[in-house]
Amino acid sequence: MIYVVAYPRFEKNLSAALTHFRNHHEPERARLIAPHVTLVFGSRLLNSVSATTLCERVAEKTSKFSLAFSEAEIIHDPFEDTHKICLMVSEGNEELKALHRDLYLGDHSSELQSDLPYRPHMTIAANPDRSALEDIDVSQIGAFPIRAIIDALDVVEVKGGDLTAVRSIPLI
Repeated sequence: MIYVVAYPRFEKNLSAALTHFRNHHEPERARLIAPHVTLVFGSRLLNSVSATTLCERVAEKTSKFSLAFSEAEIIHDPFEDTHKICLMVSEGNEELKALHRDLYLGDHSSELQSDLPYRPHMTIAANPDRSALEDIDVSQIGAFPIRAIIDALDVVEVKGGDLTAVRSIPLI
């Protein structure tokens, strides 16, 4: 499956704290992929070439931008039937929504779950039991707002439980 993600560029100490937190609270996914915001979710209709071409078209009209995560929220993921702690985006929210929308223009548009509104976020913990997440102190990562820069779109492929980086396309 092909995904398009954006890897927020954090300051070094924050990046290390976030990695440590995810290694403890989301170890399986933390081993698979660095902290990210997903823009295209598991497409079966895109291949690496078509996804890269689409990202190039979108990136050539998109400037890099600042991002701020303003709060943590526990959400239920109906696709994985699990609960997740997510850092919710405040600054950069509209830019991420526009990227998400633009990246679903094409032959794979039928894969867009239009009944579920896109809420830009970064997952930092997961557990099937919501109560196991309720007492986790996210301040271990740092104080809100947590700031970063989005400066590229990344096409990745997940096959057989392994992630392969296909291409990173810089924003203008």
